[in-house]
Amino acid sequence: MISDAIRSKQKAVIPYITAGLPDLGATGRIIRALSDAGAAAVEIGLPFSDPMADGPVLQKASHLALQAGFTMEGLMKNLEDWVSSADIPLIIMSYINPIMRPGMKETLTGFKEKGIQGVIIPDLPADARGLFNLCRDIGIDLIRLVAPTTTTARQKEVISGCSGFVYAVSVKGVTGARTALPEEVSRQVRAIKAMTDLPVCVGFGVSTAEQVDDMLAFADGVIVGSHLMDAVMDESDPIKAAYDCFRKLVEV
Repeated sequence: MISDAIRSKQKAVIPYITAGLPDLGATGRIIRALSDAGAAAVEIGLPFSDPMADGPVLQKASHLALQAGFTMEGLMKNLEDWVSSADIPLIIMSYINPIMRPGMKETLTGFKEKGIQGVIIPDLPADARGLFNLCRDIGIDLIRLVAPTTTTARQKEVISGCSGFVYAVSVKGVTGARTALPEEVSRQVRAIKAMTDLPVCVGFGVSTAEQVDDMLAFADGVIVGSHLMDAVMDESDPIKAAYDCFRKLVEV
């Protein structure tokens, strides 16, 4: 279970990688390297032509992966091997359109059959109860995002339709590494934790080992995406680059 994997780690850091960059074969080797490096889980982002929640680094990564020939069919052919190569949960992060195109139930069932344990869909409609119920019936976690601007009433509604962990968005705006994170994050996380027994993980903007340690003082886990992908994108050996970048974030 995703929640157990997070709780079992002294430093629960969840890296995000873009599927298909530089190609699907390399993606699998990067996942294995991150598992070996001590990741609590891995988020696999599906490239999309209009990634509205993504900053420039992940937009570029998505664009390059699509240029390299990423397809959902290719993803599905590789997922089972990726899952079997890692000792940690794998989570799909995708905008809703790529998942809906083949059919929501069919796609989610396919993910489950390949061994994927959770999905994150940042552009869910306001009323996602039906999707939460579908994921529950299929046996896959639906991880929901709670932003700094989310009202308390809306937070309760979102969390009631969430499983795996709650994704606490640390900043207003899009993804991307920040040199500093808002002081209000700790208050935001503690407020969420008062509403749920699920782990609460902080994402958006985390880029240094110091920030990881600061976040883990009050959060159950930390998600790192843009910082990692920036380190990987233009490297001749992206597998080593991913491993080294991740180790620098979690080493004491």
